[in-house]
Amino acid sequence: MEARDHLAHWRAQILARILLVVVTLGGLTAIPSILLAIGEGLWSVAVIDSVAMVWITAIWRMKHLSHTTRSTHFLAAAFMVGVGLLAKVGPVSQIYLMAVPVLTALLMGLRPALVALLGATVAVLALGYLPSPGVELVGLPQAGLLKGAILALNFLFITSVITLSCAVLLRHLERSLEELANSAESLENSRNALQMLNMELLTTIQERDRSAQDIHQLAFYDPLTGLPNRRLLLDRISALLASSARSQTLSAVLFIDLDRFKVINDARGHATGDAVLKNTAARLLQLVRKSDTVARIGGDEFVVLLAHVGTNADGAISTALRVAETVRSALAEEIEIDGHSYSSSASIGLSLLPKEGQTADDLLREADTAMYRAKSQGRNSIAFFEDAMQADVERRLTMESELAAAMDEGALQMHFQPQFDCHGKAIGAELLMRWPRQDGSMVPPSVFIPLAEESGLIVRLGLWALREACAALKELGQRGRIMPLSVNVSPTQFRQPDFVDTVRQALAESGAPAHLLILEVTEGLLVEKMDETIARMHELTAMGLRFSIDDFGTGYSSLAYLKKMPLYELKIDRSFIMDTPENPSGTAIVQSILAMSKHLGLRVVAEGVETAAQSAFLASQRCDAMQGYLFARPAPLPALLAMLEADGLAASA
Repeated sequence: MEARDHLAHWRAQILARILLVVVTLGGLTAIPSILLAIGEGLWSVAVIDSVAMVWITAIWRMKHLSHTTRSTHFLAAAFMVGVGLLAKVGPVSQIYLMAVPVLTALLMGLRPALVALLGATVAVLALGYLPSPGVELVGLPQAGLLKGAILALNFLFITSVITLSCAVLLRHLERSLEELANSAESLENSRNALQMLNMELLTTIQERDRSAQDIHQLAFYDPLTGLPNRRLLLDRISALLASSARSQTLSAVLFIDLDRFKVINDARGHATGDAVLKNTAARLLQLVRKSDTVARIGGDEFVVLLAHVGTNADGAISTALRVAETVRSALAEEIEIDGHSYSSSASIGLSLLPKEGQTADDLLREADTAMYRAKSQGRNSIAFFEDAMQADVERRLTMESELAAAMDEGALQMHFQPQFDCHGKAIGAELLMRWPRQDGSMVPPSVFIPLAEESGLIVRLGLWALREACAALKELGQRGRIMPLSVNVSPTQFRQPDFVDTVRQALAESGAPAHLLILEVTEGLLVEKMDETIARMHELTAMGLRFSIDDFGTGYSSLAYLKKMPLYELKIDRSFIMDTPENPSGTAIVQSILAMSKHLGLRVVAEGVETAAQSAFLASQRCDAMQGYLFARPAPLPALLAMLEADGLAASA
């Protein structure tokens, strides 16, 4: 409420109380006064008192009227009484008129009070001009202008002092109320601003708390499954290492890798893959205790941390293996996603803790190593970490580093093993890599080729072999020894996006004839993306190259792909040749492959021919070419050229 409203309300309350007092006291004094006036024959005084009482009583009762209206009527009644008494009683009754401007200042303000003061002074001046009834005023004439002026000036002076004091006091009161109202409003605004600031501060704190929670969630939990991530897992392993050492108990770590997740993810998309991962997380949580930890550390890899599974090694291993088998069986069960059933078994590596000097990273590495051992054993199995595994891993890492160094230093060698027809004539050769050590020993290709596949060095290794084949073709042509050369191409190398361009560039740089270059691929190349693979093969055969299926019969053998692929030859794996001709089953398989190849118009090369009996059998079956130690061991290109020149052999494509 504003100051003016406060003052108006206060004046209304004052008026109401003044009216109540006047009516109450008037009722007690006016009636006797009227009776006395009548008794004395002062009829005019009796009339004035009566009219005033009736008028004021009416104003008191009419509370619905506005404050200004009621105040005006009340002051008019008071003015009437004052003038009447002044006229009948004399100057002694000026007190009644003096009350009018003072009450006006109190009830209506300064300006109306000045008007009332002026009116009262004029009334005193006018009535003072007339002879004074009743008491004679000593020192003043009975009538006349001088008398009226003296009375009026004295009345004006004393009444002005009282009226102006009252008015000024009320004006200051009004200003004080305004200042108080402004202060109250300012305080209210400050309170509201403080409340808003508090709300903003609270909102900021809540947002910061939420941000902190989000940051904590992102820092320590996997966003897809909600499981602890690698960082939180390592913290918990470190804590478990300490607690297990204090309590002298053993705990275990299960490192879990889903076997067929990549196939499902590639075939059905990431949405299905994510659903599989969420389902796996949910199943793992159901299989362990609340005190255990299930974490996802990336891709399709999960880790289960089993706390305090035993007090001795045998008991802990037994418990951990039992839990691992439960996990393996549960994850091997089919799950349904969007109406389709999927199965994805798991390979599990297991390791115990604590060990002397063991860290969280050491423990994870051990379990990871055991998991890869389980995967190499055929997947969907469990392997317990042994120290020999770590030694094997370290040997492989050392060999990988040495292989990379050997490639950088040009220490690898390319040997050539010729292929012969049934008459003993060299009609081609296969390029075979050799890795000699400084100590004179040789690292077998069966060891370093798989290592190159796993480490990614196979692409670089394959490019080197391709360039060596092209260079050898060029040199053979310059020596007049025209014969096709076969070079092995790994699935990883073949699937490189720039493989076709790489082959084209190698041929262009060397000037080697494309029709003499045979690319040997394995049946494993066809396991994934068969249509894309066949399309790339057609692109290469359009350049003049030819394709051979190496180790035929040991992998993805199917007549369907034999009809679709632009093949030139099949190479029968040595595992079938070594059983001929003594073993009927092996002999029947070789005969079947030869017969099928003739119907399909494919050339056949028999690998691993080491005995005369094997050679005679293959010749009787009209095998196109034979390759093995019986005829020649792999040797460097100069040795091949020397052999060809010594025998006077020349072959044409």
